[in-house]
Amino acid sequence: MTRTKILFLASGIAMSLLLAAGCSRKDPAELVRQRATERWDLLAGKHAVKAYDYLSPGYRSTHTLEQYVSFVATARIQWKSAKVDSVQCDEDSCTAKLTVLTVLPGAIMQRPSDMEYPAPVVEKWIRSDGEWYFLPDSKIEAKSLAEQAAPPAAAPAAEAPKSAAPGAAETEHKDGQK
Repeated sequence: MTRTKILFLASGIAMSLLLAAGCSRKDPAELVRQRATERWDLLAGKHAVKAYDYLSPGYRSTHTLEQYVSFVATARIQWKSAKVDSVQCDEDSCTAKLTVLTVLPGAIMQRPSDMEYPAPVVEKWIRSDGEWYFLPDSKIEAKSLAEQAAPPAAAPAAEAPKSAAPGAAETEHKDGQK
């Protein structure tokens, strides 16, 4: 080989190694932001089978693909889109705060038409074998998705949870009193 070819080959290998090293040092918050967006895009597109791959290995070891797909398929609400608002990370875990645009069927809300509802969602993500995975909260899954998303029908506004009462965050003062 000529000297030019050897230099060209060596510089190509060096650039490849630098690119690979740079990719492995990518900001965990950015990786979680990307994976959370991908997962919600899959759920909104009704691709629960592919979304299953984003669940933590521990969760997948105790919940089969069939159980997860059945859980998602029987949800009485639909997801249209999600926007990651923020991500805070420690060494091997991140908390992502999102706004998920949810469609509530009118029948659930006792309304004549469907209603879009921007639902605040907080997700826990963990790193396992170098990859980031969503860690579902088993307390949330115990309730049906419709119960989670629907504000209480008969509760007065003062008793409704902050996330269910529109504008609640805007009327709360810094000291926690209204």
